[in-house]
Amino acid sequence: MPAPVLIANRPTLPRLLLLFWVAEIAVGLLFGAAGYGLLGPSENGGAVVLIVMGAVLTLAGLVMAGHCWRVARLSGNAIEMTDAGLMDRRLSARPIAWEAISWKVIFNGRSYALQMDVAEPERSAAGITWSARALGLFSRLLRQPEFNVASLGTGLSAHGLAERMRDFRSPMV
Repeated sequence: MPAPVLIANRPTLPRLLLLFWVAEIAVGLLFGAAGYGLLGPSENGGAVVLIVMGAVLTLAGLVMAGHCWRVARLSGNAIEMTDAGLMDRRLSARPIAWEAISWKVIFNGRSYALQMDVAEPERSAAGITWSARALGLFSRLLRQPEFNVASLGTGLSAHGLAERMRDFRSPMV
């Protein structure tokens, strides 16, 4: 097996993005409150649209703020790749065995992402964070691999992460 790969966490950008996501939560709550204030017998649907938009903004903001919060407060390495497996501390506090991982780099219409699936029983034992599971639901809706090995906080692109991962496990076709 190759030498271990240690990728340090760089929390500056996640800390800045955390402020953005908190602001999005606030805007979502304001939209919801404005819509609720407009509800009444003569309302033509605009209030419901505001409430729904507020709920979507708030939910997306909560998930992304949760992800950024985890990355922003992480000290040490963000990712460790060893013979024992992949440990992405932003995803899970436990290593995931390479045999349970199938991964690939995908283009999601805007940028590239390193996405992976984790087979059972490793998936259940990994203790994957709530924000990663929430993002995983969205990935599944798009018929993509469930979990994202985020480049956020690593200083690497998805392709740079894939290069390092390829030495331990080949990508799926």
